[in-house]
Amino acid sequence: MAARARGLGTAWTSLHLEYEREADDVLGIPFELVTQVALIPVAHTIGTDFKSGKRIPARQRVHWDSW
Repeated sequence: MAARARGLGTAWTSLHLEYEREADDVLGIPFELVTQVALIPVAHTIGTDFKSGKRIPARQRVHWDSW
């Protein structure tokens, strides 16, 4: 919310974790000492007409004690 209030947009991403060691090298993160869980890119947005993303209902993705 703080980013949005300043005209910035963010996104949680973890796709890079397949290449965590390479990302560590680029970002200068000590691989042996730090475990990455996500990257949160920040950028200026175009306009302020924000809408929720289209999502699959949680019950189709979340499982409790079963698959």
